[in-house]
Amino acid sequence: MQQLPQPRYLNLEYLFNKFFAFLRMLGERLLEFAVWLSTKSIRFSSIIISIIILIGIIIVFYKIIQLRRREITALADFFKKEEMPKARLNRWDEIQKRSDSENSADWKMAIIEADALMDEIFQNIGYKGEDLGERLKSVEPSDFDNLQNIWEAHKIRNRIVHEGDKFELKKEQAKNTLEKYKKALKELKYI
Repeated sequence: MQQLPQPRYLNLEYLFNKFFAFLRMLGERLLEFAVWLSTKSIRFSSIIISIIILIGIIIVFYKIIQLRRREITALADFFKKEEMPKARLNRWDEIQKRSDSENSADWKMAIIEADALMDEIFQNIGYKGEDLGERLKSVEPSDFDNLQNIWEAHKIRNRIVHEGDKFELKKEQAKNTLEKYKKALKELKYI
C-alpha cells in the first residue's frame, strides 16, 4: 500500500469550517437550553432569576456596609482633629490677648499664631500644599468670601517671619490683620 504524501501547508479553509461548526453547535446548545427553560415550569426560571437578584442585593448591601465603615472612620478622624468649641474660643482669646499688649513682639506673635490656626483649619478641611500660601492657591474664590483678606493677612505674616525685627508693625495694622483672620474664622464657623 502506498503512503499518501503529508501536506506541507496550513489548510485555513478546514480550520475555519471547524471553527464555524463549533459556533453553530454552541448556538444550537444555547437555543436548546433556552427552549428547555421555557418548557419547564415557570417556577424554575423564577428561582434562577431570584437567585441572581439576591446575589446582586447581597453585593450592593456589602458595598454599602464598606462605604459606611469608611465614612465612620473618616468622621472619627475628623472629630479627633477637631477641637471642642470652648477650646477653639480659648485659643482665639489667647491670640486676641496678645494683640491687646503694648509690645509689638506680642502683636507679631498673635499674627503668626492666627496664621498657623488658619493653616491648620485649611489642612483639616483637606486642601493640599506645604504651607498656607500653597493651600490658599487651591481655594476657589467662590468657595470662600474672605480669601482676599486671608491673603493680605498672610502677606503681613510673611513679612514678620522673613524680615524679623526690621519689619515695623503698628498696633492699628496688627489689629486690622487680626480682624481679617477673625472674619475668616467666623466664615469657617470656627468661632
